[in-house]
Amino acid sequence: MQTAPESAEALLASLRRLEREGRLELRIDPRPLGHIDSPVASEADGNIWVYGVVGLAGALLLWRGVVAALAVVAVGAVLYVTLGRAYVHRRIERRVREQALASPEAWRKLWRFPGLTLAARDRPGLADCASPDGNWMEFVRALS
Repeated sequence: MQTAPESAEALLASLRRLEREGRLELRIDPRPLGHIDSPVASEADGNIWVYGVVGLAGALLLWRGVVAALAVVAVGAVLYVTLGRAYVHRRIERRVREQALASPEAWRKLWRFPGLTLAARDRPGLADCASPDGNWMEFVRALS
Protein backbone atom coordinates (compact mmCIF):
# COMPACT_ATOMS: atom_id res chain seq x y z
CA MET A 1 0.00 0.00 0.00
CA GLN A 2 1.39 3.39 -0.98
CA THR A 3 1.29 6.24 1.51
CA ALA A 4 0.19 9.70 0.52
CA PRO A 5 3.01 12.15 -0.10
CA GLU A 6 3.77 14.54 2.73
CA SER A 7 2.41 18.03 2.46
CA ALA A 8 4.63 21.07 2.01
CA GLU A 9 3.73 22.12 5.56
CA ALA A 10 4.87 18.79 7.01
CA LEU A 11 8.10 18.85 5.00
CA LEU A 12 8.85 22.43 6.06
CA ALA A 13 8.27 21.39 9.68
CA SER A 14 10.71 18.52 9.11
CA LEU A 15 13.23 20.93 7.62
CA ARG A 16 13.00 23.16 10.71
CA ARG A 17 13.32 20.15 13.01
CA LEU A 18 16.33 18.77 11.12
CA GLU A 19 18.05 22.15 11.31
CA ARG A 20 17.30 22.44 15.04
CA GLU A 21 18.73 18.97 15.60
CA GLY A 22 21.87 19.92 13.69
CA ARG A 23 21.35 17.31 10.98
CA LEU A 24 20.75 19.91 8.27
CA GLU A 25 22.61 23.11 7.55
CA LEU A 26 20.80 26.00 5.88
CA ARG A 27 23.37 28.16 4.11
CA ILE A 28 22.17 31.63 3.21
CA ASP A 29 23.85 33.87 0.65
CA PRO A 30 22.22 37.25 1.31
CA ARG A 31 23.48 38.92 -1.89
CA PRO A 32 20.98 37.36 -4.31
CA LEU A 33 18.29 37.32 -1.62
CA GLY A 34 18.62 41.10 -1.32
CA HIS A 35 17.03 41.51 -4.77
CA ILE A 36 14.08 43.90 -4.67
CA ASP A 37 11.63 41.14 -5.64
CA SER A 38 12.82 38.77 -2.92
CA PRO A 39 10.28 38.20 -0.13
CA VAL A 40 12.99 38.76 2.52
CA ALA A 41 14.48 41.94 1.04
CA SER A 42 13.72 45.35 2.51
CA GLU A 43 14.82 48.62 0.98
CA ALA A 44 14.51 50.24 4.39
CA ASP A 45 17.50 48.28 5.68
CA GLY A 46 19.84 50.02 3.27
CA ASN A 47 17.99 53.30 3.17
CA ILE A 48 18.46 54.07 6.86
CA TRP A 49 22.20 54.33 6.20
CA VAL A 50 21.63 56.70 3.28
CA TYR A 51 19.19 58.87 5.23
CA GLY A 52 21.59 59.15 8.15
CA VAL A 53 24.52 60.17 5.94
CA VAL A 54 22.46 62.62 3.89
CA GLY A 55 21.00 64.21 7.02
CA LEU A 56 24.39 64.55 8.70
CA ALA A 57 26.01 65.84 5.51
CA GLY A 58 23.23 68.39 5.08
CA ALA A 59 23.64 69.64 8.63
CA LEU A 60 27.41 69.86 8.23
CA LEU A 61 27.02 71.62 4.90
CA LEU A 62 25.12 74.40 6.64
CA TRP A 63 27.32 74.45 9.73
CA ARG A 64 30.87 73.75 8.44
CA GLY A 65 30.69 73.94 4.64
CA VAL A 66 31.19 71.75 1.61
CA VAL A 67 34.44 70.08 2.69
CA ALA A 68 32.96 68.76 5.94
CA ALA A 69 29.83 67.57 4.15
CA LEU A 70 31.87 65.72 1.51
CA ALA A 71 34.01 64.17 4.23
CA VAL A 72 30.87 62.82 5.92
CA VAL A 73 29.64 61.42 2.59
CA ALA A 74 32.99 59.65 2.05
CA VAL A 75 33.05 58.24 5.58
CA GLY A 76 29.40 57.23 5.22
CA ALA A 77 30.16 55.35 2.00
CA VAL A 78 32.98 53.46 3.69
CA LEU A 79 30.79 52.67 6.69
CA TYR A 80 28.01 51.40 4.45
CA VAL A 81 30.34 49.15 2.46
CA THR A 82 31.71 47.65 5.69
CA LEU A 83 29.14 47.84 8.48
CA GLY A 84 26.00 48.64 6.48
CA ARG A 85 26.17 45.64 4.18
CA ALA A 86 26.86 43.34 7.12
CA TYR A 87 23.79 44.80 8.85
CA VAL A 88 21.62 44.28 5.75
CA HIS A 89 22.90 40.71 5.35
CA ARG A 90 22.14 39.88 9.00
CA ARG A 91 18.60 41.25 8.59
CA ILE A 92 18.02 39.13 5.47
CA GLU A 93 19.30 36.03 7.23
CA ARG A 94 17.04 36.73 10.21
CA ARG A 95 14.02 37.15 7.93
CA VAL A 96 14.77 33.84 6.23
CA ARG A 97 14.89 32.05 9.57
CA GLU A 98 11.97 33.84 11.24
CA GLN A 99 9.54 34.45 8.38
CA ALA A 100 10.30 32.17 5.45
CA LEU A 101 10.83 29.03 7.51
CA ALA A 102 7.60 29.73 9.39
CA SER A 103 5.32 29.76 6.35
CA PRO A 104 5.16 27.27 3.48
CA GLU A 105 3.94 30.01 1.16
CA ALA A 106 6.83 32.34 2.06
CA TRP A 107 9.32 29.46 1.78
CA ARG A 108 7.97 28.53 -1.66
CA LYS A 109 8.35 32.14 -2.84
CA LEU A 110 11.84 32.42 -1.38
CA TRP A 111 13.00 29.13 -2.91
CA ARG A 112 12.52 30.69 -6.37
CA PHE A 113 15.57 32.89 -5.71
CA PRO A 114 19.18 31.74 -5.69
CA GLY A 115 20.99 32.04 -2.38
CA LEU A 116 19.73 29.11 -0.31
CA THR A 117 21.55 25.81 0.06
CA LEU A 118 20.52 22.82 2.15
CA ALA A 119 23.36 20.54 3.25
CA ALA A 120 23.15 17.29 5.18
CA ARG A 121 25.59 17.27 8.09
CA ASP A 122 25.23 13.60 8.98
CA ARG A 123 24.93 12.20 5.43
CA PRO A 124 28.08 13.14 3.49
CA GLY A 125 26.94 11.16 0.44
CA LEU A 126 23.79 13.24 0.04
CA ALA A 127 24.41 16.06 -2.43
CA ASP A 128 23.60 19.62 -1.37
CA CYS A 129 20.32 21.10 -2.58
CA ALA A 130 20.45 24.71 -3.82
CA SER A 131 17.67 27.06 -4.77
CA PRO A 132 16.00 27.63 -7.16
CA ASP A 133 16.74 24.48 -9.18
CA GLY A 134 17.06 21.95 -6.36
CA ASN A 135 14.09 19.99 -5.04
CA TRP A 136 14.06 20.85 -1.34
CA MET A 137 11.12 18.50 -0.68
CA GLU A 138 12.98 15.47 -2.00
CA PHE A 139 16.09 16.54 -0.08
CA VAL A 140 14.15 16.69 3.21
CA ARG A 141 12.48 13.35 2.46
CA ALA A 142 15.89 11.77 1.78
CA LEU A 143 17.30 13.18 5.02
CA SER A 144 14.31 12.21 7.19
